[in-house]
Amino acid sequence: MKVYTVKGHDIKEKVVKTGYDRKAVQYANHIIDELKKIGIPRDDIRIETNILGNKNIPAVMECWCDGYYLRFSYAQTKRFVDNLYIIREVIRKEIDLVIKGEKDIVEFLESFKETGDKKEISKEIASARVTLGLDEGEDDEQVINLSYKKLARKHHPDLGGSMDEFQEINKAHKLLKKELGFK
Repeated sequence: MKVYTVKGHDIKEKVVKTGYDRKAVQYANHIIDELKKIGIPRDDIRIETNILGNKNIPAVMECWCDGYYLRFSYAQTKRFVDNLYIIREVIRKEIDLVIKGEKDIVEFLESFKETGDKKEISKEIASARVTLGLDEGEDDEQVINLSYKKLARKHHPDLGGSMDEFQEINKAHKLLKKELGFK
């Protein structure tokens, strides 16, 4: 059995033989449950699982916590589901250290803080502003919330709007709120 060393933790390989997609969803749910232990709500966590679990694709966990944008990706195994398992185990071990008091929350946040390509984050923020019909540099909380409310009413599924558009509007609003530090 292969052992992966990630962020100072030894993780034994776990072989998934069937049900890759179901297992990927279970691993994502386990990661979410672990992050909840340190106060990160479900809405602030993003883990893509709508890809084929047996494909050679990196797994990515993203979340927001106390003004930090956290991101952890892994791509060293041959399958998405196995990459997600590694992320799950690292997150579990790191949170156990926080709970035991061997690591404080700031150290945890710093170890997963996104320090890579800020261009990708900027693109997402720019796209969120476009989705909400805002000017490029708009950062006024009232203007952003007003635009969101108008679009949400217009596209709400209960009022004849599209569920996909409504979800995209919500996602854009949440991203801008987190990025700009609004409550």
